[in-house]
Parts: sequence; C-alpha cells; structure tokens
Amino acid sequence: MDRYRLWIWIIIVLMIATSVRAQDRQKITLDECVKIALKNNTDIVSAKSNYLMNKEGLRSAWGSFLPRITANAQYRRRNEELIMFRYQDLVSSKDSYYYDVSVSQPIFTGFRNYANLQKSQLETDMYEYYLVNTEQLTQLAVKSRYYEVLKNEQLLDVAQETLNGSEEELLRIETMQRVGSVSMAEVYQLKVRVGQNRLALIEAQNALITSQTDLNHTLGIDVNTSLELEEQELEFQSIEVDFDQLLQQALENRVDYLAVRNKYERAGYDVMAQRSGYYPQVSLDANYNWFDVNLPGSQRDLDEFDSYSVSVNLSLNIFDRFQTSSSVGMAKASLMAVEAELEQAKRQVTLDVKQAILNIQMSVENINVTNENLIAAQEDYRLAKERYTIGAGTLLEQISAEISLSGAKANRIKALYDYKYSLAALELAVGKLSVIDD
Repeated sequence: MDRYRLWIWIIIVLMIATSVRAQDRQKITLDECVKIALKNNTDIVSAKSNYLMNKEGLRSAWGSFLPRITANAQYRRRNEELIMFRYQDLVSSKDSYYYDVSVSQPIFTGFRNYANLQKSQLETDMYEYYLVNTEQLTQLAVKSRYYEVLKNEQLLDVAQETLNGSEEELLRIETMQRVGSVSMAEVYQLKVRVGQNRLALIEAQNALITSQTDLNHTLGIDVNTSLELEEQELEFQSIEVDFDQLLQQALENRVDYLAVRNKYERAGYDVMAQRSGYYPQVSLDANYNWFDVNLPGSQRDLDEFDSYSVSVNLSLNIFDRFQTSSSVGMAKASLMAVEAELEQAKRQVTLDVKQAILNIQMSVENINVTNENLIAAQEDYRLAKERYTIGAGTLLEQISAEISLSGAKANRIKALYDYKYSLAALELAVGKLSVIDD
C-alpha cells in the first residue's frame, strides 16, 4: 500500500514539473514578435530621436515669421553725480534707472524664411520616412527569423522521422541476419546510414537552436528565452504580378525613395534661401524706453521720462565679398549631387521590384517542382522497399530511395517558407509592408 502511494506521489510531482516547464515556454504569434522588436530595436529608437529633433526644428522655422520681443532693465550707480532736469528742477544723483522694450518684425527677407520653413518641413518628413523605413526593415527581419525557426522545426521533424525509420529498418535487418536471410555487409551498410541520419539530426537541432537565438536577438530579448511560435499556414496561391503597376506603386509608397525625393526638394529650397542675399531685407522695429535718476513713483514719472520710436528698416547688400554668390554656387552643386542620388534611388527601387518579382516566380516554380518530386520520391521509396523485401532489389537501392525521400520532404518545406518570405519581401519592395501599431 505504501509503495502504491509512493508511486502516486511520484507521478503527481512529474506532472507538476511538466506543467511548469510547459508554462515557461511562451507561445507567441508573428504579430506579437513584430511588436516586441519594434519596441526594443535600438535603430528605431535612434531614428525616432532624429525625427523628434527635426520636429522641434520645424517649430523654430515657423517662429522666424513672428516678431522678436526683448526687454532690458538697468540700475547704475556712478562715482560722480549725474546732473539733469527733472520736471523744472535741476537735480543730481549718482543713481540712475533704465528699461526698454523692443519689437522687431521681419517683413521681407528675400524669401529666406519661407525657404527655411520648407526645408525644415521636408527634412522633418524625411526623417519620418527614415523612421518608417527602419520599422519596415525590422518587421521584415522578424518575419525572416520567425519563418526560419518554423522551417527548422519542421526540418528537425523530418530528420527525426528519417532516423526513426532507419533505426527500425536496422532492427529488422539485424533480425533477418541472425536467421541467415541477409548478409552482414547489408547490416553494416544500414548502420552507416543510421549514423549519417544521426549526424543529420544533430545538424538540424543545431540549426534550430541557432535560428531561435537569431530570432531572440532580433526581438531584442534574452537569447536564452524559450519561445513557442504559432504555426503559419503553408498553403500558397499563385499570384499574377504586373511589373509596371508594382513599380508605380513602389515609386509612390517606398519611404526610402520618398526620403531621397524630399532631400532633393530640400536642396532646391536651399538654393532659394542662399539667393536671399541678392534681395533687400525689410523689417519693422519699435522701441519704448524710460530713464530717470529716481524710481517711478507715479504715472506722471513714467510719462515724463519715457520715449518711443517706430522705424521701417531696409538693407541691401552692395558688395558682400562674394559670400552670397559662393553660397548659391555650393547650394546648386549640392542640388546636382542630390539629383543624381534621386536617380540612383529610382534605379534601386526598379531593381528591388524586379528581383522581388523574380523571387516570387522562382518560389512558385520551386513549390510546384518539389511537390512533384515528393510524390515521386514517396512512390520510389515504397517500390524500393517492396523490391528489397521480396528479394528483387538491393539494400543500396532502398537506402538511395530513402535519401531521396528525405531530401524531397526537406526541399518542399524550404520552398514553402521561401515563398512566404518572398511575399513579405515583395511587399517591402513596393512599399506596402504595413507596420503594426502598438
């Protein structure tokens, strides 16, 4: 009875331990992985900081259209008496008090303020594009690592299944050898194959662990974290793609291309800003000040000793030692360089779209071929096994068929996951890879 109770307690403890280990593994979806990576990725943090800094610069550019207001106050004590009329009396004092308020409003700056505002707006949008592009690249990297883990899990299953099958076959062949039905050479041949399958299993296990580590690194979490990934549908539907249509979408939506286009427009406004030196500068200024040897004690004191002025100022560079022409020339040269960069960006977008389409088409072809190969390999293995069983075939033929079948299964899994990644890469190439919101 005591032994029976002991076994019950052992079973309960094992069940609890198994449950705890199962809870330690977190089951996670692809979307959840993307959210984690978007939160932890350091490149995104840096890109977001650059965007926020330029956003503050945009507010400063708007401020250049507003008046500048300054106020000054001063108390001064001299070593000699200051003599002045105060009302109708002549007074002297070593102390004096002063304050003034000035307002300066730019009226015309040769389009400099307008050009700087446009530059700042374009630069802010450009850094926002950089941020979105970083997020999209991160999402694609997560998808790639996620699919790699799922692929290696299935490849590990294939390797384990192949090893199990060869070990069972080895046991059968050894039994047949003991009764004299097969030679010892055939036993050794199958033992070699079992050893090769064990090595393949070890490689598959290592590949899975490596891909899991890569995924954790991409997510920005502890590389030793154990994650249970949600399975993905591996069915596929052949899609029709139109290069011209996808290229047009890419030029309209690719944020990395739009960033370079903004950079080009910004360079154009920089030329406008530098040309402002050729135009007159007009501003409206106003000043109010008060001075006395005593602090004001009444409204009369304020009115008696204050003054104000209003002026319209116009200035024009007659000769600025070639500063303006030099600045304009450098801005134009920069514009030419960015124009070439924009053309190169367009060519890169064209190349990316073309390559993405070719990869999709190749993935579809690979899936069709691997499906046919898998069916043929299954039938070939079945026939080879039957021939060997009845003595019409050799063990080497059966081993060769088993190798082909294992390879066909692995190739089909690889082709299906390559197709899923190619779809995500095509979405990125045309600028349609949406970033998941938190």
